[in-house]
Amino acid sequence: MITRAPSLFHLEEGVGAPAASASTPAAAAAAASSSGDLVGLRIIIQPSPRRQLPTVLRRSAVRVPVPPATTKCHHSDGRGFVGLEFLKRCFGCHRDMDATTMDVFVYKGEQAFCSAECRCRHIAREERREIEMLVRKRRDAFHRRHAAVAKKMQGSSERHNIRLQIVTAAR
Repeated sequence: MITRAPSLFHLEEGVGAPAASASTPAAAAAAASSSGDLVGLRIIIQPSPRRQLPTVLRRSAVRVPVPPATTKCHHSDGRGFVGLEFLKRCFGCHRDMDATTMDVFVYKGEQAFCSAECRCRHIAREERREIEMLVRKRRDAFHRRHAAVAKKMQGSSERHNIRLQIVTAAR
């Protein structure tokens, strides 16, 4: 049986406990959110007791941390992984963001946006591009199909005219 790696996400016990007894920021955030105000997902970056540096990667891949001087990380098989750099700038309007003080709206797991409106604009723009590509493909297929039929009809009528001319010339 394949052993399973320990999860990066932990459920804090004693969520209803007062904030004074919460020793970690995650527990403090959970206690604050249990007061009745649901705020959604939050990004909490804290050092792990198991590792020296916390590492957040997409697609649940685990790797050795790279020095902070480089922005792109490479896995042993050559694939590149993006760290937290995508949280620094809005994907839609390219405005600088501070993930610790601002709400970050994520789309497709690796595209961070500064607001819900910015994310909705990007989603609408992406859907519009997909629809335009689909319409273009259908239009091109329609024109190709009708052009082939027109050539076939035009070619058969030319052959028929040639035969008639040959027959009349032989008489």
